[in-house]
Amino acid sequence: MFTRRDFLNSSVIGGVSTFCLSSVLNAKAPGNNGLPYRLALDVATKMYDGKRCWCHPRAGIVPGAGNNGLPRVVMTMNSLDVSGSDVFKAVYGLETDDLGETWSKPAKSPNLAVRYETDDNVKRPVAVSDSWPHWHAATKKLLVTGHTVVYTPDWRVAHVRGRHTTYSTYDPNKRQWSSWQKLEMPEGEKFDNAGAGSTQRLDLEDGTIFLPIYYTPSKKSSHVTVARCSFDGKDLRYEEHGSEHAVDDKTRGLHEPSIARFHGEFFLTIRNDKKGFVTRSKDGLHFEPI
Repeated sequence: MFTRRDFLNSSVIGGVSTFCLSSVLNAKAPGNNGLPYRLALDVATKMYDGKRCWCHPRAGIVPGAGNNGLPRVVMTMNSLDVSGSDVFKAVYGLETDDLGETWSKPAKSPNLAVRYETDDNVKRPVAVSDSWPHWHAATKKLLVTGHTVVYTPDWRVAHVRGRHTTYSTYDPNKRQWSSWQKLEMPEGEKFDNAGAGSTQRLDLEDGTIFLPIYYTPSKKSSHVTVARCSFDGKDLRYEEHGSEHAVDDKTRGLHEPSIARFHGEFFLTIRNDKKGFVTRSKDGLHFEPI
């Protein structure tokens, strides 16, 4: 049997890799069919020691903050304890100021660290995970969104738990993230277990954020929707959400939606245990049946 541990030990998931597309450095480089970029695979860092590995590596850019006017690329990732399921004990960060020629060593992000919260009279660890940094052009801020994972005191995922969307902003001068905060959602049990883990958002030109989330109302299977949010460079605020989507296929439901815009239409891709789904919208909030 090819086990999960064997897979982690032998695959690229044990490290962090980057695909670099650069018209700045590689304009019409030889051997790339005349395209104005070069595609390369570089390993920024690697870790698998039989107990931990890296996961969820995602990168955002800060225009002009790198060397000689280049962007700074800022990556976030979790350490994963492979002894259990989804055991994320820390958020790490690394950076490059020269488009991936060199990377800093991974370092824990103290402001994205695990917190302890009391729920049902039990003190539990709460971690930030599944984060995705993305440049918010209107406020000129690198904003990362993700979600919380609540654990039992012995670091097992709590099956009955709350979940929140998390967010933080990056300070290019201090090279650090702000203390993570929770996105406040409307009152009521519908969004008690709601988060933006592993979702890609879309920012409009006026700064409006379309943030896809998934949530579990009344302990049923997971649903998805898109939340319209405002952001002033510091605080992320929920304003409204659009159409709600679910499936009844005896799975955990719908997860990890991501949104994109193409030729004036909005597209939402959605993860499911059996298949992937997609739907489209004219306004980014109200989508067709999946």
